[in-house]
Amino acid sequence: MLFSIPTLAIAQQGEEPLPISLDADSSSFDRDSNLVFFSGLSIAQGDLKIEANEAEATGLDFEMSEWIFSGNVRISIDSTIIRASTAEVSFQTHELSTVNLLGDPAVFEDFSAARAIDIRGGASILEYDNQARTLRMTDGAWLSEGSNEFRGCDLIYDIDEEKITSGSSECGEPVVITILPPPTD
Repeated sequence: MLFSIPTLAIAQQGEEPLPISLDADSSSFDRDSNLVFFSGLSIAQGDLKIEANEAEATGLDFEMSEWIFSGNVRISIDSTIIRASTAEVSFQTHELSTVNLLGDPAVFEDFSAARAIDIRGGASILEYDNQARTLRMTDGAWLSEGSNEFRGCDLIYDIDEEKITSGSSECGEPVVITILPPPTD
């Protein structure tokens, strides 16, 4: 089942809005709760794609809606792929706003043709902020770039800048960085 919603878009200054497309194996609407249910769902808008086995939404109005995705959640944002068990997604003004992902762990990979080594990371909880384009990892957070690894209770990865910072230190755990020198020839 394909839903094309041409009036919904990411509007950037001076650019034409991008449509949001929704493709699902099946859908149903519960009039009493005003919720829409989907199975085999895929939502795409520009370089953003969200896929899951199931989803529940407060409506098809992407102006202001809340979605819960479950089962094999996969989110692609440019060169970054995030995988999780469940995701709570907010859309505001026809644009993805925030995503809270849970997993055991929830993981991401950032592939870049300009960089020889992929960046990978994960935690029990990932929070993606579309405005800042950052991934906040909490509860068992780790990030690796090749053989170099960061571990802590709260790490923040900036997708555009490709840099990592430590977040809150309220958990009492230090950030641990392991840097392995390259092998000698």
